[in-house]
Amino acid sequence: MSGKRYSEEFEALSRQMRQRDDSKRIAFLEATVREVADHGFSATSVGKIAKAAGLSPATLYIYYEDKEQLLLATFYYVSDQVIDAALDSFSRGKDLREGLRRQWHTLFRIGLERPELFRYHETFTHSAWMTPEIQARNESRAANLLNAVDQGKQSGLIKPVPFPLLETFMFRPVYHLVQRCLQGSFEGTDEHIELAFNMAWDAVADRRNT
Repeated sequence: MSGKRYSEEFEALSRQMRQRDDSKRIAFLEATVREVADHGFSATSVGKIAKAAGLSPATLYIYYEDKEQLLLATFYYVSDQVIDAALDSFSRGKDLREGLRRQWHTLFRIGLERPELFRYHETFTHSAWMTPEIQARNESRAANLLNAVDQGKQSGLIKPVPFPLLETFMFRPVYHLVQRCLQGSFEGTDEHIELAFNMAWDAVADRRNT
Protein backbone atom coordinates (compact mmCIF):
# COMPACT_ATOMS: atom_id res chain seq x y z
CA MET A 1 0.00 0.00 0.00
CA SER A 2 1.37 3.39 -0.97
CA GLY A 3 2.14 5.96 1.68
CA LYS A 4 -0.45 8.34 0.23
CA ARG A 5 -3.22 5.75 0.20
CA TYR A 6 -2.36 4.64 3.74
CA SER A 7 -2.48 8.24 4.90
CA GLU A 8 -5.87 8.81 3.28
CA GLU A 9 -7.33 5.65 4.80
CA PHE A 10 -5.90 6.54 8.21
CA GLU A 11 -7.47 10.01 8.03
CA ALA A 12 -10.81 8.52 7.02
CA LEU A 13 -10.67 6.07 9.93
CA SER A 14 -9.70 8.88 12.31
CA ARG A 15 -12.70 10.94 11.18
CA GLN A 16 -15.01 7.98 11.75
CA MET A 17 -13.60 7.45 15.24
CA ARG A 18 -13.98 11.12 16.11
CA GLN A 19 -17.58 11.05 14.89
CA ARG A 20 -18.32 7.96 16.99
CA ASP A 21 -16.62 9.50 20.00
CA ASP A 22 -18.59 12.74 19.54
CA SER A 23 -21.85 10.82 19.26
CA LYS A 24 -21.13 9.12 22.60
CA ARG A 25 -20.26 12.44 24.23
CA ILE A 26 -23.51 13.98 23.00
CA ALA A 27 -25.44 10.87 24.12
CA PHE A 28 -24.13 11.39 27.66
CA LEU A 29 -24.92 15.10 27.61
CA GLU A 30 -28.44 14.56 26.30
CA ALA A 31 -29.07 11.82 28.85
CA THR A 32 -27.87 14.13 31.63
CA VAL A 33 -30.25 16.84 30.45
CA ARG A 34 -33.21 14.46 30.53
CA GLU A 35 -32.37 12.81 33.84
CA VAL A 36 -31.71 16.04 35.72
CA ALA A 37 -34.70 17.80 34.17
CA ASP A 38 -36.96 14.94 35.25
CA HIS A 39 -35.44 13.92 38.58
CA GLY A 40 -33.10 16.67 39.81
CA PHE A 41 -29.41 16.53 40.69
CA SER A 42 -29.60 14.42 43.83
CA ALA A 43 -31.58 11.58 42.27
CA THR A 44 -29.45 11.52 39.13
CA SER A 45 -26.49 9.16 39.35
CA VAL A 46 -23.74 8.41 36.86
CA GLY A 47 -25.18 4.92 36.51
CA LYS A 48 -28.64 6.24 35.60
CA ILE A 49 -27.16 8.68 33.10
CA ALA A 50 -25.09 5.95 31.44
CA LYS A 51 -28.13 3.67 31.26
CA ALA A 52 -30.26 6.44 29.75
CA ALA A 53 -27.52 7.04 27.17
CA GLY A 54 -27.41 3.34 26.30
CA LEU A 55 -23.74 3.15 27.29
CA SER A 56 -21.73 1.88 30.23
CA PRO A 57 -20.54 3.88 33.26
CA ALA A 58 -16.99 2.87 32.35
CA THR A 59 -17.40 4.54 28.96
CA LEU A 60 -18.76 7.67 30.64
CA TYR A 61 -15.63 7.98 32.77
CA ILE A 62 -13.52 8.01 29.61
CA TYR A 63 -15.13 11.33 28.73
CA TYR A 64 -15.81 12.86 32.17
CA GLU A 65 -13.76 12.60 35.33
CA ASP A 66 -16.76 12.65 37.66
CA LYS A 67 -20.39 13.67 38.00
CA GLU A 68 -19.48 17.28 38.73
CA GLN A 69 -17.53 17.61 35.49
CA LEU A 70 -20.38 16.01 33.55
CA LEU A 71 -22.99 18.33 35.05
CA LEU A 72 -20.88 21.38 34.20
CA ALA A 73 -20.22 20.14 30.66
CA THR A 74 -23.96 19.60 30.25
CA PHE A 75 -24.73 23.11 31.47
CA TYR A 76 -22.32 24.54 28.90
CA TYR A 77 -23.85 22.28 26.25
CA VAL A 78 -27.35 23.57 27.07
CA SER A 79 -26.30 27.20 27.50
CA ASP A 80 -24.39 27.28 24.24
CA GLN A 81 -27.38 25.98 22.29
CA VAL A 82 -29.69 28.59 23.78
CA ILE A 83 -27.19 31.46 23.55
CA ASP A 84 -26.16 30.66 19.97
CA ALA A 85 -29.79 30.45 18.84
CA ALA A 86 -30.58 33.73 20.60
CA LEU A 87 -27.57 35.49 19.08
CA ASP A 88 -28.38 34.22 15.60
CA SER A 89 -31.98 35.43 15.73
CA PHE A 90 -30.96 38.71 17.37
CA SER A 91 -28.43 39.42 14.61
CA ARG A 92 -31.19 39.19 11.99
CA GLY A 93 -33.04 42.19 13.39
CA LYS A 94 -32.62 45.55 11.70
CA ASP A 95 -32.47 47.32 15.07
CA LEU A 96 -32.40 46.56 18.78
CA ARG A 97 -36.15 46.16 19.22
CA GLU A 98 -36.52 43.91 16.18
CA GLY A 99 -33.54 41.83 17.26
CA LEU A 100 -34.99 41.29 20.72
CA ARG A 101 -38.36 40.47 19.18
CA ARG A 102 -36.83 37.79 16.95
CA GLN A 103 -34.95 36.42 19.93
CA TRP A 104 -38.18 36.15 21.91
CA HIS A 105 -39.83 34.03 19.22
CA THR A 106 -36.74 31.83 18.95
CA LEU A 107 -36.51 31.24 22.70
CA PHE A 108 -40.22 30.43 22.84
CA ARG A 109 -39.79 27.86 20.08
CA ILE A 110 -36.84 26.25 21.86
CA GLY A 111 -38.70 26.18 25.15
CA LEU A 112 -41.76 24.52 23.64
CA GLU A 113 -39.88 22.07 21.44
CA ARG A 114 -37.20 21.13 23.99
CA PRO A 115 -38.49 22.07 27.44
CA GLU A 116 -35.87 19.85 29.08
CA LEU A 117 -33.19 22.37 28.03
CA PHE A 118 -34.95 25.14 29.91
CA ARG A 119 -35.53 22.90 32.95
CA TYR A 120 -31.88 21.86 33.12
CA HIS A 121 -30.72 25.45 32.71
CA GLU A 122 -33.03 26.64 35.47
CA THR A 123 -32.10 23.80 37.80
CA PHE A 124 -28.38 24.39 37.37
CA THR A 125 -28.60 28.20 37.55
CA HIS A 126 -30.36 28.06 40.92
CA SER A 127 -28.13 25.38 42.39
CA ALA A 128 -24.90 25.37 44.36
CA TRP A 129 -23.11 24.29 41.17
CA MET A 130 -23.49 27.79 39.73
CA THR A 131 -20.51 30.09 40.30
CA PRO A 132 -19.59 33.65 39.28
CA GLU A 133 -16.97 32.16 36.93
CA ILE A 134 -19.57 30.11 35.08
CA GLN A 135 -21.88 33.12 34.87
CA ALA A 136 -19.03 35.25 33.51
CA ARG A 137 -18.25 32.59 30.91
CA ASN A 138 -21.82 32.64 29.58
CA GLU A 139 -21.97 36.43 29.64
CA SER A 140 -18.79 36.51 27.58
CA ARG A 141 -20.37 34.17 25.04
CA ALA A 142 -23.46 36.39 24.87
CA ALA A 143 -21.35 39.57 24.69
CA ASN A 144 -22.79 40.78 21.37
CA LEU A 145 -26.31 40.78 22.78
CA LEU A 146 -25.32 42.29 26.11
CA ASN A 147 -23.27 45.01 24.41
CA ALA A 148 -26.22 45.88 22.18
CA VAL A 149 -28.46 46.21 25.22
CA ASP A 150 -25.86 48.40 26.92
CA GLN A 151 -25.65 50.59 23.83
CA GLY A 152 -29.43 50.81 23.88
CA LYS A 153 -29.21 52.18 27.41
CA GLN A 154 -26.57 54.71 26.41
CA SER A 155 -28.54 55.89 23.39
CA GLY A 156 -31.76 56.31 25.34
CA LEU A 157 -33.70 53.43 23.79
CA ILE A 158 -33.71 51.43 27.01
CA LYS A 159 -34.10 52.64 30.57
CA PRO A 160 -30.74 53.29 32.30
CA VAL A 161 -31.26 50.70 35.02
CA PRO A 162 -29.08 47.79 36.25
CA PHE A 163 -29.07 44.78 33.94
CA PRO A 164 -30.76 42.44 36.46
CA LEU A 165 -33.86 44.64 36.22
CA LEU A 166 -33.79 44.54 32.43
CA GLU A 167 -33.34 40.78 32.54
CA THR A 168 -36.31 40.40 34.88
CA PHE A 169 -38.70 42.28 32.63
CA MET A 170 -37.30 41.49 29.16
CA PHE A 171 -35.92 37.95 29.31
CA ARG A 172 -37.36 36.13 32.33
CA PRO A 173 -40.97 36.30 31.09
CA VAL A 174 -40.03 33.92 28.26
CA TYR A 175 -39.17 31.17 30.74
CA HIS A 176 -42.28 31.84 32.82
CA LEU A 177 -44.67 31.84 29.87
CA VAL A 178 -43.12 28.71 28.36
CA GLN A 179 -43.88 26.91 31.63
CA ARG A 180 -47.45 28.20 31.47
CA CYS A 181 -47.75 26.85 27.94
CA LEU A 182 -46.48 23.43 29.00
CA GLN A 183 -48.95 23.42 31.89
CA GLY A 184 -51.78 24.28 29.51
CA SER A 185 -52.63 27.60 31.16
CA PHE A 186 -51.30 29.78 28.31
CA GLU A 187 -51.61 29.34 24.57
CA GLY A 188 -48.28 30.12 22.90
CA THR A 189 -49.61 31.38 19.60
CA ASP A 190 -47.61 33.83 17.52
CA GLU A 191 -50.16 36.48 18.42
CA HIS A 192 -49.79 35.85 22.16
CA ILE A 193 -46.00 35.73 21.96
CA GLU A 194 -46.02 39.01 20.07
CA LEU A 195 -48.32 40.57 22.66
CA ALA A 196 -46.08 39.36 25.48
CA PHE A 197 -43.00 40.77 23.79
CA ASN A 198 -44.65 44.15 23.28
CA MET A 199 -45.49 44.25 26.99
CA ALA A 200 -41.91 43.34 27.89
CA TRP A 201 -40.53 45.99 25.55
CA ASP A 202 -42.86 48.62 27.01
CA ALA A 203 -41.47 47.75 30.45
CA VAL A 204 -37.83 48.40 29.50
CA ALA A 205 -38.10 51.07 26.78
CA ASP A 206 -37.17 54.58 27.87
CA ARG A 207 -40.28 56.54 26.86
CA ARG A 208 -38.70 59.85 27.88
CA ASN A 209 -36.85 59.81 24.56
CA THR A 210 -39.76 58.81 22.30
